[in-house]
Amino acid sequence: MFNKLSIRAEREQIEEMYSALFKFPDIYRPRQIINGLEESTVPIITSTKQEEITTSIWGLLPKKFDGDWAVFQKHVNTLTVPTASLNSKPWYAHTNETERCLLIVTGFFTTFVSEGELLFFHMTKESGEPFAVAAICNELEDGFMTSALITEPANRTFTQVHNASDQMPILIPSHQQKAYLDYDISTNEIDTEAAIHTLNAEAVSEDFFYDNNSDVHDELSVLGDEDFLPTTLHDLLYHNSIDISKS
Repeated sequence: MFNKLSIRAEREQIEEMYSALFKFPDIYRPRQIINGLEESTVPIITSTKQEEITTSIWGLLPKKFDGDWAVFQKHVNTLTVPTASLNSKPWYAHTNETERCLLIVTGFFTTFVSEGELLFFHMTKESGEPFAVAAICNELEDGFMTSALITEPANRTFTQVHNASDQMPILIPSHQQKAYLDYDISTNEIDTEAAIHTLNAEAVSEDFFYDNNSDVHDELSVLGDEDFLPTTLHDLLYHNSIDISKS
């Protein structure tokens, strides 16, 4: 499972890159870490409003759910959903209330277990520019948007930097993003293999996560309902920033 993302790009860069405008531009601000274990928000572009970047709570909820986000996520973690579950989880798969979306990030964090030690990597482009991962989203009855990353079985390249699970996010190359939003291609047709090779793996310490606490509570406090309308392997990995495009 992946529960930490980064979105470090400036708003103007994201808008220019995706030819879309933030619905609420004053809300967005870059963040070193988006901690999905808290009630965090992420920028998305939905299938039905491709010219707009909206704010979504990370962690999919059922449309009619009116309880606490943290309680739901404690029992049913939907920060990520595997592709296989899209055919077996009717409450979010077999409904027209859920739609595809692009979840915009500048990176995500992976975990590698080596000789009993946890190693962490920030998967990001060398340029620092944003990229999109496949996701689904819905709009709750109170107008809030929620979303979840879609994952697929990890390929051989990705297992070099992540072995805490057998899944990986689905990175969507820019030339396939509209086709994904328009339902013209399946998730299996996305060229994730090519996209993953555009990322670098930057080693980070565990302290990094504590030194860069998510400021999600401050962020959510300014949002109202109206804002959501509709050598050794160990040494190699730990001491170097690995460019997996050369793998």
